[in-house]
Amino acid sequence: MNREITEKLRKLRTAKGINQTEMADKLNITRSAYQKIETGESYAWAKYLDELMKILDTTPKDFFSDIGGQVVHQNNYEGSIGYVVKHLHQENKEVYEKLIASKDEQIEFLKSLLDKK
Repeated sequence: MNREITEKLRKLRTAKGINQTEMADKLNITRSAYQKIETGESYAWAKYLDELMKILDTTPKDFFSDIGGQVVHQNNYEGSIGYVVKHLHQENKEVYEKLIASKDEQIEFLKSLLDKK
């Protein structure tokens, strides 16, 4: 996912006509440090997320809306490789929904125990 983020940073930066040196100056870091962010050598983009969103004139919600797909390599029994594309946002949503449902069931169970007293 880091590669998707850094690639999107690069695309938005170039679309705005900002070079790496200008972007580094706006973030008060060296061009080398910014280059490492954009090439994926550094995860420092997270530290500068607010500033990056302002410079690139976007919101975190819009920025991350299409990020999160991942390709997972899967070997099947015949030995050939297949690819399964997963969308992390959807997976997280399903996990959260299951957790909430489980919590609700536990609350109802505890209420029923209290009602018996």
